[in-house]
Amino acid sequence: MIALIVNPAAGRGAAQARAVSAEQALRALGPLRRYDTRAAGDERRCARAACDDGATVIAVVGGDGSVHHVVRGLLEAAGPGNPTAIPLAIYAAGTGNDLVKSLGTPAHDVQAMTERVARRAARHIDVGYIDDMPFVNAAGLGFDVEVLERMQRRSWLSGTAAYFTTALRALFGYAGYHASLITPQTRQDGAHLLTVFANGHTFGGTFRIAPDAQLDDGALDCVNIRALSPLERPGVFLRAVRGTHLDHAAVTHCTGDTFTIIAPAPLSFEADGERYGSRGAEIRVRVAARQLMVIA
Repeated sequence: MIALIVNPAAGRGAAQARAVSAEQALRALGPLRRYDTRAAGDERRCARAACDDGATVIAVVGGDGSVHHVVRGLLEAAGPGNPTAIPLAIYAAGTGNDLVKSLGTPAHDVQAMTERVARRAARHIDVGYIDDMPFVNAAGLGFDVEVLERMQRRSWLSGTAAYFTTALRALFGYAGYHASLITPQTRQDGAHLLTVFANGHTFGGTFRIAPDAQLDDGALDCVNIRALSPLERPGVFLRAVRGTHLDHAAVTHCTGDTFTIIAPAPLSFEADGERYGSRGAEIRVRVAARQLMVIA
């Protein structure tokens, strides 16, 4: 049985139209059951239900947030530390759709994606964990969380253009966060503007934050930008759009499988664009190699 999970609100309603086409195409492959989300984050419940119902493939129509919550459900169904056994197919209908840019799948083409489902063209990719919260594309602290909070306070904002506009406005008002960032190579104490742990190479819909990141190398790319003055910030972020920021003096970059952040108090972080609060002042980031099976 193919399970189709749909977040009708994704992509400012674009998921509804995409879901009709995906459902029609997937039904031609065999039995299908559709699960529509009822609230934000409900994809997690839908994925668990699909696993319990005997799904052999789970397809999701939505954006990075929808994928994030489906993956949470898949990992919970697989059990702690186990790789997922049911392949995940992504039909992109969000705003940023960052993960599929790294996957290189025809996620915007319903017929081409369905052909890959029919062939069970699967690969395994890594899963990152920040404070034990899984993520598949990227997790971050600092500036990106500030932008998310600003967008949530203005609920009428959505889309990549809205994110980019909000980010530009926040450039001049955000002070940064204070913490010690411990990587396999260095320890960086003090104020940070943005810290990203990247599994994929793109985040925020626009920024090539980790141009050389690989989804299946058993490592995360850590990109840290120290707390620059407001006037210095636009230049770094414009370079990040092109992926040429890593050689900037304010940017440090390394790869590894375990990182630690120690702050004076608990911090907010984002995982695949979903905002969370840490359980304590020390946050551990790690990667589980090749834990998620995806249709690619």
